[in-house]
Amino acid sequence: MSLGAGDVGAFKLGSSGDYSYKNGVPWNASTGIYDLRYPDYSLLIAHFSDGIGSCPAFQLQIGNRNSGIAYRSARDSYGFEEDWTSIYTTRNKPSAEDVGAYSKSESDNQFIKLNTNTKTSGYILSRSANYFDDPNSRNLGLSGFLRPNQGLDGLGALAIHVAHPQCAGPEYSRGISFGYGGGFSISTYAFDKDGKFTGSKRILTEDDINEDKMPVGAPIPWPQKNPPSGYLTCNGQAFNKSTYPQLAAAYPSGTLPDLRGEFIRGWDDGRGVDSGRGILSYQEGQAPVSAIAGYWGNNWNDNKHRDTGFSAATGTNNGSFHTIIQEYESQRETRPRNIAFNYIVRAA
Repeated sequence: MSLGAGDVGAFKLGSSGDYSYKNGVPWNASTGIYDLRYPDYSLLIAHFSDGIGSCPAFQLQIGNRNSGIAYRSARDSYGFEEDWTSIYTTRNKPSAEDVGAYSKSESDNQFIKLNTNTKTSGYILSRSANYFDDPNSRNLGLSGFLRPNQGLDGLGALAIHVAHPQCAGPEYSRGISFGYGGGFSISTYAFDKDGKFTGSKRILTEDDINEDKMPVGAPIPWPQKNPPSGYLTCNGQAFNKSTYPQLAAAYPSGTLPDLRGEFIRGWDDGRGVDSGRGILSYQEGQAPVSAIAGYWGNNWNDNKHRDTGFSAATGTNNGSFHTIIQEYESQRETRPRNIAFNYIVRAA
């Protein structure tokens, strides 16, 4: 007895036939291995058919040198309604487009790269570009956070750079720089069309408003009877040097000068105009001749009079001049026109 492959439900050894690529192996062909002929090459078709049911036939298409594998299946008696579907393998990987994904370049253009400098946790967080170590990390046409770390382009320690959305020129970009530490120094900066740093302007903060640039200990004319908070009146009072160390550096004695009703005079410091004086030394007043309108003359009958409230004596040499001597001041004074202020100092 002789049995064939079909008698035992097996594939026939060798090719079961060949078909042109234009028509392909029909769905109702006998189960077997077929060659699908192209002008310059061929593919191997493994055809499985039972001729019944909703899927009466199934085919595998295989290329040489592991160049790919695909399949298709028939429906009822309609045959192969769909084209070949590729089976992806490690040798035949799908492209981003094949699986409906973005390519790397498309992803780079549309999304923020997740790396050690970027973190996403519902929000996008990013490290500052380290311009101090990498000067090429800054692009004046792009916005971002920078670390100039003082000195570079005259910027502060950290900076926020804002580029124009439509104009790429550096002259259209601006930035804000900050200082390190506990201070709140903040400035805005700009560049010219060539990208050259043109300078910065300090932005004043609440600290600047409240900060008094007057040195501690310098007398300040104050137009009120009582000094503001943080200040003391220059009325000869003692102060706590531990509480106000800066004030103690200006007045080591721990006592403020009494400036009530006093004029302040510049220290001579060796000029010779008011020699022999020390810092904070007191000086009695004097009334010069001009204070009582004295003048030179040779006619004793002429006179010039002004009431100063002081005793005075006169004398003559019976010739061409006379003298006027006014007594030393004890209670009264010679003074210019003036406005009274309350002298105060900052307590710190």
